[in-house]
Amino acid sequence: MDKILRYRLGGFLGNRMFELMLAHSLARRLPGLLITGDPLPDWGIQYRRRPLPQRYVKIAGHRIDVGRLRYLLDAGLIDGIETSALGCRMELLEPVERVRAIFHAPDLAGYGADTLVINVRAAEILGPRHKDYRPLPISFFARLIAETGLRPVFLGQIGDDTYSHAIRARFPQAECVPSRGPMQDFAVLRASAHLCIGISTFSWLAAWLSHAQTIHLPISGMLHPRQRAEVDLLPVADPRYRFHLFPHGDWMGTADELIEVIEGQEAGREVTRDAALALAQTNIVLSAPSA
Repeated sequence: MDKILRYRLGGFLGNRMFELMLAHSLARRLPGLLITGDPLPDWGIQYRRRPLPQRYVKIAGHRIDVGRLRYLLDAGLIDGIETSALGCRMELLEPVERVRAIFHAPDLAGYGADTLVINVRAAEILGPRHKDYRPLPISFFARLIAETGLRPVFLGQIGDDTYSHAIRARFPQAECVPSRGPMQDFAVLRASAHLCIGISTFSWLAAWLSHAQTIHLPISGMLHPRQRAEVDLLPVADPRYRFHLFPHGDWMGTADELIEVIEGQEAGREVTRDAALALAQTNIVLSAPSA
């Protein structure tokens, strides 16, 4: 009897990509599983439909016990896995070159080495949509622009809202590029040389799959291990990344919070890779005890 791994896709593009990536990761770590699941037409991906066996386990969330799954399969206690999990953890990701082969980059030009592309996450998260998704402070953008000396381009959810108007007013010389659709935005981010990501799986993946020289990652919202302990998307072993730490806490989307994001002085602070690692791996020892 064939052993089956069926994935289910949900959410927006970034989440669906993570769900598919996890299926590939599990299939490699648990040999003998045949993949089936929902099509992902954005990337031209469609697997042959296969039924689940009678005995299978359902998994969801981010923390996946691969060892337990291997035991259940090897012992013959299950013959399949159904996953709706995202698995947003560094240890669950396949090597980036393998993932690039799944999601082929289109032939679309990005921005060059003189430009800092700042992916703007706004729209519905400006309100109380989700406590772990928040707009980034405008003072953070100002700090990055000043420190890098690069020409700023704001790309993404630039619209007719208070936050977008404030970005245009604060940076009148910047280029503001409203979204041209998820796939085109993703391709431009992926093809650019210097990136600042927003708080989203979409933004994170576009940067990670890129060949960017520099990726500025704000440790905030769902990317902050103290905010979402089950998520670890801090690529501390990747030399492209610069980590910027912000206070953690729930985003309620109030008018006062949005004013603080727009007018406040919070700009985050760059932290070392070891500091980022200590946030994600709280039991790590980074210095030998004195004799």
